[in-house]
Parts: sequence; structure tokens; C-alpha cells
Amino acid sequence: MHPSRPRSTDVWGFLFFSHGWTWVFWGVLVVTGWNPFAFPGIVFLVIGGVGPMLGGIVMSWLVGGRTELRDLGRRILDPRLVPARWWLVVVGLVPVITALAAVIAVGVTPTAQPVALGEARELFANPTALLLTAGFILVFGPLPEEIGWRGFLLDRLQLRWTALTASLLVGVAWLAWHAPLFAMAGYYAAVGGAPPLLPFATGIVVVSILYTWIHNNADRSVLAAILFHFVQNFVGQVFDLAPETRAIQAVLFVVVAAIVVIVWGPRQLRRSGLRPRPVTGRPPET
Repeated sequence: MHPSRPRSTDVWGFLFFSHGWTWVFWGVLVVTGWNPFAFPGIVFLVIGGVGPMLGGIVMSWLVGGRTELRDLGRRILDPRLVPARWWLVVVGLVPVITALAAVIAVGVTPTAQPVALGEARELFANPTALLLTAGFILVFGPLPEEIGWRGFLLDRLQLRWTALTASLLVGVAWLAWHAPLFAMAGYYAAVGGAPPLLPFATGIVVVSILYTWIHNNADRSVLAAILFHFVQNFVGQVFDLAPETRAIQAVLFVVVAAIVVIVWGPRQLRRSGLRPRPVTGRPPET
């Protein structure tokens, strides 16, 4: 087992990959103006997008060697880490919040259409297209990102900070990581335009608290984080929410995150016992 490295080295080493690696490759697309979904632009888009995953894998090896890598693999693949009731949170929380936002939007503006379902209906009527869309959403986001954000970075930050503080720090890093996409010609055009900044930021920084809540109550499961991320992205991309619905959804995320912090506690984001810690590294603060 490799000796545990200083906390700052762990974090900065990870950020070298998650942000440095990604921004170099995505920066090429920003400068050249290449279409990110056509050759050669898509090559830079894909290679750049694996920065968090590379950071999670490489830094796990440097921090804990094979022990840490085996633990990471177990957390990615083993669904038994997640208690049954927490699967309901992973799969159902975002759709419930989104549906509630749509109902409230109708109540506020009865004549408004809170969600445009035309594209979703077409997609669900075509199983092949649905599977391809789901696969694209999974591979270009949740899978490579969560191996880094919750697979490595959150653990390391929670060795020093409270669960709430670590959540917000991950959220800020995660939000900043997306910055080149807003300057990349044609990226958000593929989904109808760039998302409004405030709901987008809320959906990352504030919702990061919910990811930590799941992480700390599901034995650090990366699989749970991947699926929660997938559901969040799937709902956001497949269902065309009206601006007022997105705004209400963002407010509801804040409310739910606040309830989680109050009920489960900001230090651990779990009701009993200490939050789980990585297999290597210093013990968490209590």
C-alpha cells in the first residue's frame, strides 16, 4: 500500500486531471471553433471529458495503490452497498421534484405549459432511440465524472471538512469544470441552447449536498452517484421544461437540500454514526 500523501497533494493532483486535462482538450475546441460532435472535434470532446475519471483512478492508485483501486472498483460495481430504501432516493427524488415543480408552475400560471412532452413521447415510442439516448447520457457525463467527483474528491475533502463544506467544495469544482462548454461553439446548440446559469449552478452546487447525503448513507457507493447523476441529466435533457418550471425546480432543490442538512446534520449528513471513510488516508474529523 502506498503511504497516504498530504491532503493538498491529493486534491491538487486530482484537479490537475479533472480541470487541467479537461480544459486543455476542450480549450482546443473553444479556440478552433470545431463542431464538438463531428470529427475531429468529437475526439477532443471525448478525451477531455474523461479528466475526472482519470483523476479518480490515478490519484486512487497514488494514494492507496491496489487497495484503493480495488475499493473504487467495488464501489462502482457492487449494488449491495446501497440499502434498498436509498435506491428510491437515487431513482425517484429528481423525477418527484421535477413533477412537483411542473404542478406548481401550472398553479402559478394556469395557461402555461410547464413541460413540453412531444420529444419525450417520440423517444419513448422508439426503444432503440431511447436506449441510444440513455447510453449517450450515461457515458458522456455521469459515468466518467462520478468516478472522480464522488469516487475520489469527496472522500478526500471529507477527511478534512464537514460533509456540508465538502459537498459545496465539490459542487464549486464541478461547476467550474463545465465552464469551457459554455464557450464551445455548437455544444449546447445540440440540446436547444445553453441552460440558464442560475438553475444550472443550483443543479450542481446545491444538489452536490444530495450526492453527499446519498454517498454517506450508501457506504460511499459510486454506482449510486452515477445513477443519481444519470437520472438528473436524463430528466433535464429528455423533458423540455419551461423556464418557470426550471426556476421552481431549482428552488425546490434548495429546499430539499436545506431539509437534508437540518434533519441529517451538516457534519455527517447521516443520522447515526460517523460518515464512511476511504480505506486509506487519515480518519475523518468528528
